[in-house]
Amino acid sequence: MLTTIEKVLLLQGVDILVDTETENLAKIAAIAREVRFEEGATIFKEGEPSDALYIVVEGTVSVRKGSQEIGLVKDKETVGGTDLFEQTPRTLTLVALTGTTTLKIEHEGLFDLLADHFDIVRGILKRLSRIISQLLDR
Repeated sequence: MLTTIEKVLLLQGVDILVDTETENLAKIAAIAREVRFEEGATIFKEGEPSDALYIVVEGTVSVRKGSQEIGLVKDKETVGGTDLFEQTPRTLTLVALTGTTTLKIEHEGLFDLLADHFDIVRGILKRLSRIISQLLDR
């Protein structure tokens, strides 16, 4: 099991959270639950309710649309955020290709935290803005 400090150190390297202050990462770490998936296990399926954001701690996850693999997710990458923030059913299926450890941040806890700590929202928006700018510059 990861300690809160280990979770914070991990969260510092997560792309969407790089502009979030350490004290706020500790708040996110406090609500993040470590979940382990065995090789071949489904993390979530297309069409299911979006109930959580996942951060891959270690392992490799297949991202699938229908029966086709469209990408891979590895260490320190997030999955499930778009559907969660849009509050729509899952648009993808995720399957662990290896034994995979994730941090699971439940919808309710995350939204409560964001409602109470605008600095976290500001950090995420700042990072998303940079990502969009980079995509538009291509």
